[in-house]
Amino acid sequence: MQETKSTDETIYQLIPFLLGVFSVTWLCAFLMTIIDYSTRPLLFTVLDFLENASPLICVLILLKKPLSSAPTLLHFLFGKAGHPAFYLIVLFLFAAQFFNFYCFRLPEADCTIPVFLSVFAGQLVLGGGLEEAGWRGYLLPYFARRQHILLSSTITSLIWVLWHLPYFIIPESLHSGQNFLSYALIGIVTGFILTAIYLLTKSVLLCMLFHSWQNTLVMTFPTDTGNSWFMLTFLVLGAVSALLCLILRRPDHKTY
Repeated sequence: MQETKSTDETIYQLIPFLLGVFSVTWLCAFLMTIIDYSTRPLLFTVLDFLENASPLICVLILLKKPLSSAPTLLHFLFGKAGHPAFYLIVLFLFAAQFFNFYCFRLPEADCTIPVFLSVFAGQLVLGGGLEEAGWRGYLLPYFARRQHILLSSTITSLIWVLWHLPYFIIPESLHSGQNFLSYALIGIVTGFILTAIYLLTKSVLLCMLFHSWQNTLVMTFPTDTGNSWFMLTFLVLGAVSALLCLILRRPDHKTY
């Protein structure tokens, strides 16, 4: 079965979504490996944008009718008003992620506030933040209607990780030379954090902001991921998020 219907009548189509995001991204990544950036920077930049934006593009196509309504679009982006404590928890997750990277940054890491903000804006508008419309805004709700929330989060994250495979072969890519298994573990843990944020607020925009936030931290405060204290703090943050997911999916807190 490739379709499931949520309580708000939104129809999620798994196969068309996956075919779309993987085809567009992997094709763009292949073209980027054979294009010389120094001679065709504009084309390279367009391809880079398309590969990052493919989940968003597919969501806009597949949910064209429901998202054409302004109230539905706003609900998709901003979610629903929840208890103020929920937003404090989200703020804590943002802050905890920042201090973990900042405290365990490499000695040579140095970043000013203007640089950090410019990288963050770039990630939100042109980079990883765009992906969340597809991952937490579309794919997670599809699986959450059918599977346990932690399993749904894990499956979504594994698909997200596999989607990144071409980034490991693009020269000078952020992921070039990284250990793929370590990256997969980080992706699953990050997925729990993003799932918790989505369950707390139902806001795709907040997921986009957190994704951009983490990418910015990786780019501006390079950290020794082999540092046991850094990884322990990161795993604890993921465990806390997983616990939040379990609490929020109790019958009296059910989100979907």
